[in-house]
Amino acid sequence: MLDLIKDIENALRNKSYLSALALSLTLPDICGEIEYPQFKNKNGYRNVGEQYTTWFDNWVNHYYADNTWWTDDYSKAKNPYFTGEMCYSLRCSFLHAGNSAIKGWGENEDDEHRYYYEFKLGIGGADSFGSSWSSPDCDNSKIIKIRSVTINIDKLCENICLSAKIYYKEKGASHFKKHNIELIDFNRYL
Repeated sequence: MLDLIKDIENALRNKSYLSALALSLTLPDICGEIEYPQFKNKNGYRNVGEQYTTWFDNWVNHYYADNTWWTDDYSKAKNPYFTGEMCYSLRCSFLHAGNSAIKGWGENEDDEHRYYYEFKLGIGGADSFGSSWSSPDCDNSKIIKIRSVTINIDKLCENICLSAKIYYKEKGASHFKKHNIELIDFNRYL
């Protein structure tokens, strides 16, 4: 586990942002499986999505607090602008489809609005989030509300790594034994 984090840190130093992001998006998978083994699907297999999102929301989401800040114990953002559900969707899109398109987060429609969602990844800037409105669409006179979030890749990677390091230290190395990649360095033998 610590080797994965070290590789992510090296990738960030080398400005290999996509490599760092790909590896970072696997850490909540590992930690979620360890922390929530009881989260199973109907067929008895692990519920990866629930493990992932719950771990992210419990360990990383405090870095994504909006202007409502944190819960009273400061452990979680009250209304995070980037959630475990969003990160899991990014993980699935990025690792399995090679893109950063994430599913809409939240409602598609209410009595007054039709919602659209825009998600972007950035490098070297600050995260941003917000909403914009436009005139009602002609179908049903609802106001179109666009919710947008831009996440800084390097900060996302750093936040996940820091949370994973804290989690690793809290749980202990023995919990991560089956999450170890063994490499043979043949160059050592030359």
